[in-house]
Amino acid sequence: MTDETASKDKVERLGFFENISESVKHVGKSIETQGRTIREEDKISSLLVPATCIGLTIAVSIGGWARLIVSTLALAALLYYVLSRIGIMRSLNERQAALIWHIVLSVFLLGLTFSFVFLEVLNRIR
Repeated sequence: MTDETASKDKVERLGFFENISESVKHVGKSIETQGRTIREEDKISSLLVPATCIGLTIAVSIGGWARLIVSTLALAALLYYVLSRIGIMRSLNERQAALIWHIVLSVFLLGLTFSFVFLEVLNRIR
């Protein structure tokens, strides 16, 4: 690798908000160029995500067992979505796989924490 190639591959450090903005642009460009071919299974799981959001929105307005059933189906749909894409990890080098794993874990913890905060806010409002 030449010095020119090394400097080209090197990512400069940015400020907090600039980093977020540039990262979103980079991911968008990557999806646009690399995400055109989608397996049939991925199309199905991709449709489950908006269906899950709609289901959860409806579940907020209903109560009892219906809410539990809708929430359980939503959880199963999202779990299927994640697990159907876990094979992507095999195409990454070890460093990339470790970074992605930490991102997935942190998003899981973020969602769990958000759920607890949301439930606490709902309990305070009632």
